[in-house]
Amino acid sequence: ITSSFDHIFWETVGSPFSIKRAWDSIIASVPHVGWANMVWHPSRIPKHAFCLWMAILDALKTLDKLSKLAIVRSACCLFNCGDNESVEHLFFACPYTQGIWIEVLRKCNINRQILPWAEEILWLAEHTNGNKPPLVFRKLAISATVYHIWIERNRRSFKNSFLPPEAIIHKIQSDVAAKMTGHKSFLDHSDEHNHSLGVNWGIVGC
Repeated sequence: ITSSFDHIFWETVGSPFSIKRAWDSIIASVPHVGWANMVWHPSRIPKHAFCLWMAILDALKTLDKLSKLAIVRSACCLFNCGDNESVEHLFFACPYTQGIWIEVLRKCNINRQILPWAEEILWLAEHTNGNKPPLVFRKLAISATVYHIWIERNRRSFKNSFLPPEAIIHKIQSDVAAKMTGHKSFLDHSDEHNHSLGVNWGIVGC
């Protein structure tokens, strides 16, 4: 140990450390994923985005994983549909959660068949590429839906408390509307599609 000042070097001896170069080196080694902009967009709600990110990576501690580790005895879905819980089942093969997602999509003016989880993410990634109001609504909608379904799942698991689908949809709508209300100037009220989105989500002044 000496009394001289420490010096930080990066990559090659004698080259000074740079935070920018360190960050560029880190992100350069990570492959690009098509859904990144859907999750980490500027208008995101952080806790929603994090939960969606975990779901896409299959990192949520669902009962199918916990039962394999013998942490729980049963992997049966907490929404009482009779199937085992997994990420793919929660989003949105389960009748309870599928009904919620159908209604949320309708608020986005989308009426279509619900796809298996991996295909759903692919579809959304392809149809949320940009920052126009309809695309931002979709990004906020999927992350809010995944977040509130996961919260309801945990409520049932740990608190033995239950909410009907309508209450979950209301929570999703409230979060999306609160976020988009701050961007009212972003919405072109003369555009019929944008106006209908504002009405669907209950944004005052649209």
